[in-house]
Amino acid sequence: MRQLFQSHKFFYLFAGLIILASCRRDDIPNTNIVTDDVKKVQSSVSGIVIDQKGLPVEGAQVTCGSSSTSTDRYGAFRFNNISISQNNGYVSVLKTGYFKAFRNFITSPGALNQLRIRLLPKSVNAIITSTDGGSVTLPDGAKLSLPANAITDASGNSYTGNVNVSMTWINPSDPNLPDLVMGDLRGITSGGEERGLQTFGMIGVELKGGAGEDLKIKSGQKADLLFPVPASMIADAPSTIDLWHYDETKARWVQEGTATKSGNNYVAKVSHFSFWNCDAPFPLVDFCARLVDDITGNPLNNVGVRILRSNGSAGYGRTDTAGNICGKIPKNESLTLQVMNPCNQPSSSVSIGSFSSNSSLGTIPVNTPTTNRVILSGEVKDCNNAPLTNGFVSVYAENGQLYTANVVNGTYEIAIIKCGNEPVNYAVTAVDLNALQQNIPVTVAATSGSVIVPTIQSCGTSSVQFIEILIDGTPYNIVSPPDQISPVDSDIANAPNQFNISGGKSNNPGNISKNINFTFEHNKAIANGLTLTRCFVFISQTLFSEQILTTGPTMNLTAYSSVSGGVVEGNFTVSMNFQGTPRTVKCTFRVIRR
Repeated sequence: MRQLFQSHKFFYLFAGLIILASCRRDDIPNTNIVTDDVKKVQSSVSGIVIDQKGLPVEGAQVTCGSSSTSTDRYGAFRFNNISISQNNGYVSVLKTGYFKAFRNFITSPGALNQLRIRLLPKSVNAIITSTDGGSVTLPDGAKLSLPANAITDASGNSYTGNVNVSMTWINPSDPNLPDLVMGDLRGITSGGEERGLQTFGMIGVELKGGAGEDLKIKSGQKADLLFPVPASMIADAPSTIDLWHYDETKARWVQEGTATKSGNNYVAKVSHFSFWNCDAPFPLVDFCARLVDDITGNPLNNVGVRILRSNGSAGYGRTDTAGNICGKIPKNESLTLQVMNPCNQPSSSVSIGSFSSNSSLGTIPVNTPTTNRVILSGEVKDCNNAPLTNGFVSVYAENGQLYTANVVNGTYEIAIIKCGNEPVNYAVTAVDLNALQQNIPVTVAATSGSVIVPTIQSCGTSSVQFIEILIDGTPYNIVSPPDQISPVDSDIANAPNQFNISGGKSNNPGNISKNINFTFEHNKAIANGLTLTRCFVFISQTLFSEQILTTGPTMNLTAYSSVSGGVVEGNFTVSMNFQGTPRTVKCTFRVIRR
């Protein structure tokens, strides 16, 4: 494996790196590091949400700061120029059938911070009675034990009945840990100091009543959690370890109690549920570097970076669009920086450290085996067929990766690291930030080497306003301009909370090629599970439906504005009757109020 090379030019930009190093509590000096999470900066965030198989998750609700959006068919999301905490950027992802996911990062002002989030499936693992209590054990050995008569509702009132338990365990030795980890493995101690965390395992628990209501442990009672420790980590596992829970309000891991090693497990008592984490904390220093392709000099954007410690523990981050990687790493440690391919395998490495203070390595040219290197390039025109002057290109890979590059004088070039010798399909979309237009994605296949993407005209689909319908997986887009999209609040006296959205080329049925109209009840706020009251779909002269077959159809509202010019955004999935045949209809929309 050829090593990396480094220069002396310094860069101080983002990627939110945090290292999982082994350090016992009594080894850590009191450095009194207190982090200010209140200070805000203007920045952008993009990312991709995938499932356990690495496939994109469409229609997930993503929240960053006070902004919300939903993932597209590629599982991708983007927030442009929003206000984010500088020291603790925070994204949450919510999707039915999965545990809520959280990702934290150190924000770089003005940069595009890039994330990759793998959702954990959620189902009812067991049903126990509140009066008897009981235990739940997962196949991997993680275990929850609830005492008898120890459950209340969300308001603290005693609850009697069945308790639906959903539970998951995050294996600290899982190769997909960079995509699975909750937060970013920085924690706040009971003394208010920031520390890096080495995880020995995480458990997430959710309790629901028979009617789906939230439940919790009664005040003064505690439940038992058992964390299995992987065999590869037993030797480094201390006899007593700090316990941390992920606090959604603070968007941080917060120290609370301890866990005790018993055989190959850690056991702990907890008084409430969220995600719990057994971690050994360690002191931190700031670190930065910039990674570029050693042949073209182009930045390696949105590639995984692993910082490996001599004992095998590691931490992870991702580069931004300029190839920058910055974050927190262990203090006074000899480390190895590794560039990872999409399969979370190292493709290049170099020794770094140790660092007793904040440091930057400058620009590092990265050599990647030719069979694992793809360089995509091409030209972009605007709606007037002139070179695009203000825009960017997004590349979605079928293996659940997302890459972004600015268009400069109508051209772009993106260096991509891939795994294996198999061809990968890439969908390329160019966005014109002046006209707020984009193209329908162009797909190219690449195995290795340089690939010229056919010239793209960033035109035809609004990057601001659209209704996208997928009928049994076939997409139909209704865009504006040139199509007309109109969202209006109902003025019906007996349905003041109904909201109607429609789109189509013409009101004359003989000329309509695409049309959709749907209505839902809302509370004029971002919410999941709003009632979808009516849906009408008309595609050409052959596909027609107004009958929803799904029982209790609902939709997710991810953005809602009550003023003219504001955005209304959401998605829904229902089964509908098309000429006697049931078909799955997925709709994602973003429209501007008139």
